[in-house]
Amino acid sequence: MVMPVPATDNLDSDILRSVVEHVFMPPKLPQVGPDEETEQKTNVALCSSLIEAAQDFLKILPSSESPLWIHMVKMMESAHRAAKAPLKEDDLERAFSDMAPGSTYR
Repeated sequence: MVMPVPATDNLDSDILRSVVEHVFMPPKLPQVGPDEETEQKTNVALCSSLIEAAQDFLKILPSSESPLWIHMVKMMESAHRAAKAPLKEDDLERAFSDMAPGSTYR
């Protein structure tokens, strides 16, 4: 089962601008990097948008290809959770040691 992701239409305009620049604009080095909170909000917004698009794409996929895509959506959801609340070193070590080939962190 794929978990729902909050809609991205309630984003702060600065965060939305950062997402658009990150995805659609040619890369350029910033003169000053974003603060940690802004970077986290941008990463969460990017993950949310990607998950929304992946879930929409899943609806039009042939059923024979759905299991692989569902696995990729779950990996994106893991990245989304990590963007919202990064794992501490101990948690990360435990997550990696508990994983088997082909599995995802939950």
